[in-house]
Amino acid sequence: MQRALNVADRVNWSLGGAFLWLSNVCLLVMLGLTAATIVLRPIGLGAYWMWPWTMVFFIWLSFFGFFALYARLKDVRVDFVATRFGPVGMALTRIVTDAATLLVTGVLLSQLPTVIATSRGVYDGAILPGGLELPRLALSIPLFVSTVLVALNAVLDLVKMAARMPENVTDHHPET
Repeated sequence: MQRALNVADRVNWSLGGAFLWLSNVCLLVMLGLTAATIVLRPIGLGAYWMWPWTMVFFIWLSFFGFFALYARLKDVRVDFVATRFGPVGMALTRIVTDAATLLVTGVLLSQLPTVIATSRGVYDGAILPGGLELPRLALSIPLFVSTVLVALNAVLDLVKMAARMPENVTDHHPET
């Protein structure tokens, strides 16, 4: 059981790294588009599509980063309070955190049908190479993928806790 949980933990950690990489790519594209706008504007050149794509990459950056930060244990913690109550306090905050995470991700995922139903049309100005514009639904896909992964991460942590495994994986992953 612990071997399988360690494998799942490593996969989760690697996915967190991949989403961190995607977030960084989004940031670099945003910076590149913004720099191009600043440099090209004084010489009278500018493309209408740069601003909408900057916004698309900002949205994607936030949504990819949602899972990356959670999986890589960069989320906001109150361990300094829990440590005062010893192992019981740490266990309790671990359970409460995972339960709250499952509640929030459950609410987000419950909105998926509404988002799909209302995400009609295109994101104006986010022009694709073929001349079409980016479908509005494409903005939400990274959010829901990250949300599912965050929920799975919380379930994995609860299972690890039941198997008496530590929450903190940074000891197993020296690249942090």
